[in-house]
Amino acid sequence: MRHESGAARALPWAALALAWTAYLPTGLQYLALGACSGLALHMLWRQQRLGTVAGHPVFRAALALWVWLALSAAWSPAPASAIVSHLWMYALPLLVLPIAFALEAAAALRALGHFVAASALVGSFVLLDAAGWLPTPPAWRPFVDVLGNQRIAFSLLLALAGALALQLAIDARRGRAQALRLGAALLCLAALTQQDRRTGLLLAPLLLAVLVLAQPRWRGRRLRRLALVALATLAVGLGSSQVRERLAEGVAELQAYRSSGPVDTSWGMRARMVEVTAGLVLERPVIGHGVGSWVTLWHARVRGEPILTGHTTPHNEYLLLAQQGGVVALLLALLLWLQALRGVRRRGAAALPALLVLVAIAWAAGFNVVLRDAKFALMLLGLAMLAWSAARTPACAGLVPTRESAPRASDGEAVAPADMIR
Repeated sequence: MRHESGAARALPWAALALAWTAYLPTGLQYLALGACSGLALHMLWRQQRLGTVAGHPVFRAALALWVWLALSAAWSPAPASAIVSHLWMYALPLLVLPIAFALEAAAALRALGHFVAASALVGSFVLLDAAGWLPTPPAWRPFVDVLGNQRIAFSLLLALAGALALQLAIDARRGRAQALRLGAALLCLAALTQQDRRTGLLLAPLLLAVLVLAQPRWRGRRLRRLALVALATLAVGLGSSQVRERLAEGVAELQAYRSSGPVDTSWGMRARMVEVTAGLVLERPVIGHGVGSWVTLWHARVRGEPILTGHTTPHNEYLLLAQQGGVVALLLALLLWLQALRGVRRRGAAALPALLVLVAIAWAAGFNVVLRDAKFALMLLGLAMLAWSAARTPACAGLVPTRESAPRASDGEAVAPADMIR
């Protein structure tokens, strides 16, 4: 009993560490995730609840996808190291449910608030850099000089943090807490307009639209608030030269792309990846080429183009799954997404943070490999764990349960708070 109570006391602190490591190196994220999963599994084992986790539809769907990809190793041309690496990353979603079962809802909500605070801090550095108030390179400039996928991940996180902060502000009573959350939301979204990655710029208005449409208390005002989001998005797009230039640059790169010639632009390379990977999918549409096979087959098809051979993923999770596991893998991934969406729907207003994370994952998967790349997978799965755990109670951040927010069982009866995660 002493060990169990110790794990119960330590897990909320591990959840806070998970929230604060979202913008830190992946090694620290692995440590926080490992601590959370170890403590959660220990608690569930002591409480004899591991069977409940194993029987949950979301866990079974995630396990089915992993098992199919593991079976595809039998016909994969990839080396053993690539197969093991891919299967390790695709196993990480299996940790979402154990942590969500073990972590108390109040602790999960607190951790989400700390993620918003960490994002506001990062947004402050981005705005300071845009104002020219940070030292020039090669001086140390925290959070503003990251490159590649890490920079894209920061853009994605800032957009998600802005939407989460708004949701937390909506749920808070009027006062200092609500003002701080609104300020954090504005800070994250303002920083997003100064960051030069398009993923977050396009995700932010989508999340805000979802936030408006999903509010149970805004039934008669959704259209007006949605129009306000659209006008705000248009105003930012027209008023920010940074946003206009980045979007115009992407459109120009796509217009200049030719499938038969060399390519050296960002969206041009993405277009080539889509083209080549789609061809690979059509070669073996049902069962795919096997887990970890993309790099091997990609190199064989872009031989002689060094700028292309340096890529290790097609920057699209759906294409990567289809190329590795065929339509079977896509259907299993769809089943996993639908089961998660079903759980969100049953939990009502308390699950709005989980819905925002789910939409962010689904959106980002169209432009990046959010499961295969640890820079995306660790922080997005970590936030999914926290948001799902926070949905265990209808009283999200003090929100009084209502008929709209009370979760429903499949037979239409209200679910007791203790049974909401089942």
